[in-house]
Amino acid sequence: AQLRAAVERFERLKSAAAAAQARATALWAAKRADAEAAAGRPAGKRGKGLASEVALARQDAPVKGNQH
Repeated sequence: AQLRAAVERFERLKSAAAAAQARATALWAAKRADAEAAAGRPAGKRGKGLASEVALARQDAPVKGNQH
């Protein structure tokens, strides 16, 4: 019973961390888009490379930066 409770606590922690990571990533993307728009970067080119940066921050493969 104690181990089950521990696993449940860890799962809740993991979910909370994933939610916080998703919020931070969305805020990062929004701030980056705002900064690029303010700098006059064309809309079609905004956000280029962000997925790779996100993947790097997550210590994940670059192609996985748009996931989660």
